[in-house]
Formats: sequence, C-alpha cells, structure tokens
Amino acid sequence: MRRLLTLLLPAQLLACNDKSTVRPGPDADSGRSLPDVSQRLTPGQVRAGVVADGTALFGGSSAEGRVGDIKIYNARVQFIVQDRRPGSYYDDLGGGVIDADIVREPGEPGRDMIDELWFMMGLGRIVSPTQVEVVADGTDGQPAVVRVTGKAAPLSLITGTLEAPDFVDDHDVDVVTEYTLAPDAWLLRAETTIVWNGESTPAQAGDVSMVGMEVAETVLPGRGLEGGSRDSTGDWVGLIGRQNQSAIGIFSDDVPFSDGAIATVLEEVGPVIAGFGPITTFEPGSTHIIRRSIGVGPDLATLTGAWRADRGEPARTVGGQVLAGGIPVPGARVHIRDGDALETIAFTDADGRWSADVVAESPTAVATGRGHGEIVDLPSGAGWIAPYAHEVPAATALDSLAVGAQGAPFAEGYGISEPVPATADTRLTLTPPGTLRVSVRDGGPATVHVAFTDGDPVAADRALVPGRPGGPADGHVRDGDLDIPLEPGTYAVTVHRGLTHEPHEATVAVVAGEVVELSATLEPVAFPAGLLTADLHSHASPSGDGNIPMAHRLITQAANGVQVHFGTDHDHVADYRPLLAPLALTGWLTSVVADEVSPVLRGHTNVYPVAPDPTLPNNGAVRWWNGIENTDAFYQDIRTAIGPEAILQLNHPAGSSGMLGVADYDVRSGVVGRPSHFSERFDAMEVLNDGSYEAYMPFYMDLVARGYQPTPTGVSDAHGYRNGQGENITWLAAGIDSPMDLTDALLVETLRARKVVVSRGPYIDVTSQGAWAPGRTLTGAPTLRVDVTAASFVEVDTIDLHRDGVITESFPWEGTPIDIRLPTDADASYVLVARGSTPMAPVYADRTPWAMAPAIRVDTDGDGWDAPLPPLVLGN
Repeated sequence: MRRLLTLLLPAQLLACNDKSTVRPGPDADSGRSLPDVSQRLTPGQVRAGVVADGTALFGGSSAEGRVGDIKIYNARVQFIVQDRRPGSYYDDLGGGVIDADIVREPGEPGRDMIDELWFMMGLGRIVSPTQVEVVADGTDGQPAVVRVTGKAAPLSLITGTLEAPDFVDDHDVDVVTEYTLAPDAWLLRAETTIVWNGESTPAQAGDVSMVGMEVAETVLPGRGLEGGSRDSTGDWVGLIGRQNQSAIGIFSDDVPFSDGAIATVLEEVGPVIAGFGPITTFEPGSTHIIRRSIGVGPDLATLTGAWRADRGEPARTVGGQVLAGGIPVPGARVHIRDGDALETIAFTDADGRWSADVVAESPTAVATGRGHGEIVDLPSGAGWIAPYAHEVPAATALDSLAVGAQGAPFAEGYGISEPVPATADTRLTLTPPGTLRVSVRDGGPATVHVAFTDGDPVAADRALVPGRPGGPADGHVRDGDLDIPLEPGTYAVTVHRGLTHEPHEATVAVVAGEVVELSATLEPVAFPAGLLTADLHSHASPSGDGNIPMAHRLITQAANGVQVHFGTDHDHVADYRPLLAPLALTGWLTSVVADEVSPVLRGHTNVYPVAPDPTLPNNGAVRWWNGIENTDAFYQDIRTAIGPEAILQLNHPAGSSGMLGVADYDVRSGVVGRPSHFSERFDAMEVLNDGSYEAYMPFYMDLVARGYQPTPTGVSDAHGYRNGQGENITWLAAGIDSPMDLTDALLVETLRARKVVVSRGPYIDVTSQGAWAPGRTLTGAPTLRVDVTAASFVEVDTIDLHRDGVITESFPWEGTPIDIRLPTDADASYVLVARGSTPMAPVYADRTPWAMAPAIRVDTDGDGWDAPLPPLVLGN
C-alpha cells in the first residue's frame, strides 16, 4: 500500500463487531411488523427487513453485516444494506450495499466479495444517510424496496489522507436511493434521485464498489481479464471469483458508463468496479435520476443475460460442453467473444455444460482451465475468513477450513482450448491434466515450486488467464501432502521450507490422467538453540492491497519456514490466531495481532502486539483519517490507544511512505527538514524490506551514531503469495524453540533488548566473552567472535565491519568462527554484516545472502558512551 491512490481508497477495512442496537420487530415509521429475514425463501418470494440475529447474515472475504442492518433477498440472491452507523472500512456513514452473495445451501460458506459500495457525486462526495428504511417488504408478492435518504458529505478517508478538511467542496445536495429486488431476480435495481441545491458544478455521478482483490478478478467489457482502464464507454463492469465462487456486476440501465478521471483513478487501485455516468453540470435546483443494477450470480453470463433481458435487448442463446479426454470438465471458464472483444464469461457445471445469452452476430468461444499457479493445501470448498464477520457465518467458515464444504468447481491444470464458433451446441476440448502428488516426510508445511524444464508450450492470452499465462506454479503444503494438477510435460520441482531446511530437488514427467508421486525429505539446518524466525510485516485480505486470503497467508508463511506471523494489515486489528487450529498449523506457526497505521503524509508505522477490542471500530485500529496534528502527538495517541508497552516500528522508513522520508530526514547533515512530521517515539525500524536494505541502512547507521537505539528488523512486506516471505526474516533470540511458547510479553522483551538478527539468508552470531553482544554497550577493547550458520544454498563469503556507518574492514568467511578486535581510539558504534555473492538457488535464486546484527556500542574508557555524531537538528 505504498501508492497514494491505493491509500486514498483502500479495499479492505472491516468495521466493529456486532454491537449495534437491534430495531424492534415493528417498523418504527410504519407500525407494521417486518419479516424474519433469516428464513430461506422459495422461488417467487422476496423479502426486505431488519437483521435481528446472526443467522440472517452470510460470510465471505468481505463479510461484515451486523444486527440492525437491512437484508433484501429472494431465493437466488441476498444483499445487506448498512444501517446508519459508524462502521465498515473507511466509511463511517452507512447506507450502502456492504455484502452480496448468491443464496447458498445450508452449511456452505458465504462468498461475499464486496467491501463496500458508495454512491459518489464527484471525487470524494458521498451520501450521509438520514434514514435507511424498508418501504416494501415483499410479503405481498411485489418487489421489495429499501430506501436510503440523505445529504451529500465528504468521504473522510480522502480529506483525512490529504489532511485537508475542505478538499471536498461542500454542496447542499439531497439524495434518495431506492434499492428494488424482484422475486427470482439476479439484479438489485438501484435508482438514485439527486436534488442539487448548491452552485453550478460539473461532476460525474455513479457507484464505486471496493472489493476483495484477494479473491476476485476484474472483468471489463471488451477487455476481459487483462485489466487496465476500460474503453471510453461501456455498459457494465464486473468481477468474478478467483476460483469461480460467484460473479458481481454493476450494469447501466440508462446511458453507458464513461471512464473519466474518477473511474481511471479508482480502477488503478485494483479490483474496483466503478460505474460512472458522463460529466454532467449540476445546476441549482435541478433534479437528476440515475438508474443502474447491481447483480450477483453463479457466473458473469447469468448476470449479463439477466440484464439484457431486463432491457429487452434481442439476444440468442449459445452453449455446449467442455471436455478433456472425452470427460466433462466442471469449473472451466468459457469466454464468449465478438472478434477479440469479450462479451461475457460462463462457468461450466458438474457436467461440463455452459450457456450464455449473447448479442454478437458471430461469437466465438474459448475454454480455459489453467488456474492461477497457486495451489493451496485446503479442503474442497474451504471458506473465506473476514475478521469482522458475525460469529455465526464466521463459525461456518472456520469449520470449513478443517473439513471442507460444498463449493463451486474450478478447473486447474487443463490448459486452453482452441477458439471455435459459439453455437447452441458448442464442443470445446481441453487437455486432461496429470497430478503431481507431493509428500513431505516430516508431515509439515512446505512450498513446492514447479516449472516447465523446456518452457511453457502454450502462449496464453493474459485476457484469458491473467493469473498464470505461463511459467512456474507453486504449491503450498499445510500438513505434509498435496496434489498439484499440472498440464502434461516435464517439470523441475523444488520442495523447500525457506531458510530453515535443506531443499529437495527433482525432475518429474507429468502424464495426462496419471499421478506421479514425489516424497521429499527436508533436513533441518542446525541453527543455535533458542531462535525463532519471524516476519514482522505482511498483508492479507484485510488490507486494501492484500492479494491473498487470511488462511492462505498463514499457510504460505509456514510453508516458507516462518514461525511467527505478524498480521500487520493496513488500519486493521485482525486476529489470525483462531485460524491456526483449524489449519493444523499449531506447533509450526503462531501469530501476533498487529496494525499497520498508514497515513499517507506521516509514513507507515507498525504497532504490535495489540489486544483486539470488538467494542471499537476495526477492533481498535487507529483511525488516523479523523485528523493528525503532528506525528509526535500522533505516536503518543497510538501508545495511549494500544498500550505503553506496544512496539512502534517504522516501516520502509525512507521514501514517500516512510516516516523518515516524509519528515525530510537528511543523513548527510542530520537535519530533519519537517519536524512536525518527525517523532522519536519509535522502538524499531525496518532495515530489510522485501530484499532491499540499501535505502534503509544509512538511516539506521546514522540514528545509531547519533545516540538512538532502534531495533532493526527484516520483513517481507508480502502482499501476495510470494513477495519475499521466508526469504526476508528477523531471527528472534527469544530463548525458546517452539513458536507456541512465545508470549506477547516475551516478544516485547526480546525486541526491546535488541536480541534479533536481520536476515536475507544466513544467521550471524556475534558474542563477546561468550555473551550475546549486539544491541549492548561494551567497555574497553572488546574482541568479538563472529560465526555464521546457514543452509547449504546460502553461501556467505564476506564479513563486513561497519564503524559509525562506514565499512572499515572486510574479512573473508571460510566457514569457521573469526575473532575481530575492535579499535580503542574513541567511542563508536559497530555493525557486523555477513554477505555472499552467489544467488541462493534453488530456493531464492534471484537474491544473494545478506544479514546483519544490531549495532554494538563501545565505551572505550568506561565513563559512559558518547555518540560519535551530534544529535539530530529538528528544522533548518
């Protein structure tokens, strides 16, 4: 989440837990009794009413509906409209659609992918509802209607991000939106009436739906899955589940959507679906009506067909079957195109069959079944976890992590068919996959990397398979065994567990329809006792820019040898710990509750450990967008909110998203050019972030030479499945060997004592008279003993001695401990670095080894350590 656009509109912040006031049974406005919306409906029925208990809610990666919200649903689809309450994500106002899913079978986890949906009039002007009400509950057989009445108001995330309360112009605007759902409809029709009472203003109006980018792929008419901005106009924007779980779309019922500046900005963020009309001049006293539909269905073809039928467009039905080796392929994607332009996407059912209503005169169809190249060891139908979902759907999702559940089929390893004309009986042919069955002999987690030995035989179109157009795939083993479906061919396979074990390599031939077995032995590396591997900064679905679900993040961390995971999601306090037992990761991995506080103009700061407070929005995450006076006071507010013992860590401290960068800290002069953006109230700082240390080391060295003692850390800052996790770690010298023995108190004690090693590969051990030396102040003329431990693929060849930020000596490393006597001419700070010039193949082939220990202070005459450089100058 390094870019301003991403931070202006992040996609994944969940609201406080189920604490709203429950409305009484009778509607307070009409006196009538509202229906029980926890009841399943039959075809021909529709209902709208207030959610009275958690059984009416449903789960998903973005689920956060609460008691007191309004549910509108029929036998096919269900939507939650947020009540007037502070809550979800970065919107404290309510009134929008926050959850949407098809109606699923009892016990099947929900698949909500909508974080929130705003109606926006110009950039940053949304609706502050004065009333959210049911005006037709559907019990009379007619469509159900929910009405949201309100005034235009600024989105506080934008004004808070820019620290400019007046950035969004204040206009007197009355807004009424009616959501209407008919029986058996796939589409929720939305009609918004704008009465503009302000001065004449040109603007675009429309819907912005932030979605879970970790489980969704954006589909644009014409462009397909390739991404990028849509053409200048289009009638819809869509989203499909990464594994076919469902589809969502916003469809214009009036004029086509336009791109314009707002849509372009929003779509650069990630899977944002935004439907804006053309620029309109809103004159004083004018009234404008905007009509569109919000759909959710089992596939995109269902939604585009329903929308065309509602509009009365002439269409014809095409369909057929997808086969591989004469056997039906469930869960294949069929892309129906008009020339090279996508018209819609259908998913095949259990019999490999599909259908779609299309308008193209000569449509073609292409079937895909490659998958995304990320195979995660979870049972079939495992649900998605949302950290603020109601406890009822949350329990269903947690259970499914252990035992699985019913779910949509998703084809993997099948390749891509030839394009053929789409008719009423289209036959599409894929190549049957083979299966690589991997067994890890110690029964633990591991990463399985597979790649064609002779290159990918298929030149895939990114508009068809953006997740894996070709090349390698990774399997993420959770409990010792994993089947990986692969297209036939010869593969180089590496099974590894990050830096802590020796890898296993093999070459395997995968044959269609057959299983090839590989048993992998991962020998542990003999590191010193009392160490744990930790990744103090990573992201998953709660973060707006997280590209991986929460359960997947824990599995991939363990599979890469990480023992201590930190849930540092942007502006969230998300607790991953309840997932560990259902995932069978207890004993391999523990998790620390944390928060990456992410104001754009102040830099990003991790705070941990945090105790979640479900009575507060976002479990108590710091809501910086409500205003920051200066960074020093802001850091004090964090400590007051989280607790005085919490660790504050500067993330990627240099550059535009680090506190030292935005404070204009000059390491050459020691001058902080923007003192109001600086604070000394931090405890730790990243020195290694996703393989890079060059930009951060000078700041760390300079701070140490000026008398500061921050704890250096190494992190992946992973947002997806790879991104350096396992490769970039912090060794915690906590004196324990099992992650389950790590308490919050011991973590804080270890970090405050600077008992850490920052590593991109090796572990460097530095002692003086047999005791751990880094982070301490030594007196006299100490001699340091330096030793290095690493896996065989991590080849260290040099030990560097830095004095006050400058390399003064380099020593060849030949695999045996070396003694280094430090100079006695003056008080100084020393940092030991181990490095190598050979890439760490086959595990991390694009990186060379590097590790450092915290600075050692040397007080030569025993009268107290004097900093070699003067204190920082705050201001020019």
